[in-house]
Amino acid sequence: MPALRPQLRGLIFKLTLFYILLSLPSLVLVETGSLVYEFNELMSSVESGSLTRATHAAADELARTWPGDGTQARQYLAAACEALVLRLQRPRGGLLQEDSSILTELSTTPLAAAVLSADGQVLATAPMNSAPGLRIPRRDSEEWRALAAGQLVDIAESPFRIRRALAPIREGGSAPYGYLLIELSLPVPWHRFLLNLSVEWPIVLGYLLVFGIASSFFLATWVTRRLNRVARAASAWSRGDFSDRIADTANDELGRVSHLLDDMALQLRDLLQSRAQLATLAERQRLARDLHDTVKQKAFALSLQLAGARRQLEGHPAGERIAQAEKLGQQIQQELAQILDELRASDSAMPFAARLRTRAQEWAQLSGIRLDVDIAELPALPAQHEDALLRIADEALANVLRHSGASSAQIRLHRAADAAEMVIVDNGRGANEEARPGMGLGNMRERAALLPSGHFEFSSSESGTHVRILFSLRSEAT
Repeated sequence: MPALRPQLRGLIFKLTLFYILLSLPSLVLVETGSLVYEFNELMSSVESGSLTRATHAAADELARTWPGDGTQARQYLAAACEALVLRLQRPRGGLLQEDSSILTELSTTPLAAAVLSADGQVLATAPMNSAPGLRIPRRDSEEWRALAAGQLVDIAESPFRIRRALAPIREGGSAPYGYLLIELSLPVPWHRFLLNLSVEWPIVLGYLLVFGIASSFFLATWVTRRLNRVARAASAWSRGDFSDRIADTANDELGRVSHLLDDMALQLRDLLQSRAQLATLAERQRLARDLHDTVKQKAFALSLQLAGARRQLEGHPAGERIAQAEKLGQQIQQELAQILDELRASDSAMPFAARLRTRAQEWAQLSGIRLDVDIAELPALPAQHEDALLRIADEALANVLRHSGASSAQIRLHRAADAAEMVIVDNGRGANEEARPGMGLGNMRERAALLPSGHFEFSSSESGTHVRILFSLRSEAT
């Protein structure tokens, strides 16, 4: 079906685009949610004193190894600051004891440290490129006094979260050699996603590209190929060709739908054939009625007129010609009667479902018992099988009328794949099979046994009688 291919390609494109649009925000949501959770855990730990404790512990360590003054001392302090920052940024055992790489995920330089002299001069900083960004508070500022008092200072600088801690470098109760200042500076997670592109974005985009291509390939080779088969079969059915089948053997949803569509095509073919036969029979019956009510009656009246004229002209030379005309009229009546007999097709030319439905309705009119009729169309059956089913139905309905005393009954004929069942039930007083051998149950069993894989069931109780016949629709079963 070339006309349907653009639509199916459109389906592939739409589904692939839907997957991508769904996956992208999902990945961002998962990643952001994870970062927000770890960020909140980190800030909660910092607020509870982890940064302050780490600063004091590092200051005590520096006090024990204080190098004094000079160029070499400054180099030692710079190296100590670098080691301190690296240690605090470790995913485990750093500023956080749990496994977490939140610091390096949100910023390349999340921590900065500075060693100050006793009079406030900068002796060393780490990282080395953080000196311009690390602002040292003045000795006379409120921030310095708060830091010197051991408080954690919160610097409001949107969209960053900045925390600073200060600890004196001294041994025992002696005067401090200097001060250790540590600053934590992190962007909030959403800011990191909106403003800072990282190596994760190419990975995400690459994943989405691979996912989209794989989805398109899957849809093209597994889904749309099967949809094309459905479209091809449906197009053939619309032209009246029911020989085409989808024949999808998969056991998934699409396979089950295809199987139902194949069954529907068979039923539709049988229904159309039945309706065509019924229409033909109805037209023949109409012609038969019209010929009977008009031509045949007039031919009969003409014969009567000719017979009367022949009797009046008996012995007259014209009487012989009238006698010949009378014979021709009789021949016309005979031939017309033969034509009417041919047109009046018996119900054997009707589909089985129509014949069974007609007999059931005639039985209901004759008996006066309310009868519910639910008869489905069946494919053409051999004549002997149709006759056996009709006789079983006649016998079962006759038993309902003669023995059950029922006020209502039901006859059902259903089809399920290659099998069918006919059920006749009533709401009468029931019957005992052993006590009533003359009810014709034996004949019904014998006729049911003649059907392909035929099976007869009979049950009766005070609430009514139930007759059920199961048989196969496969011709090879016969």
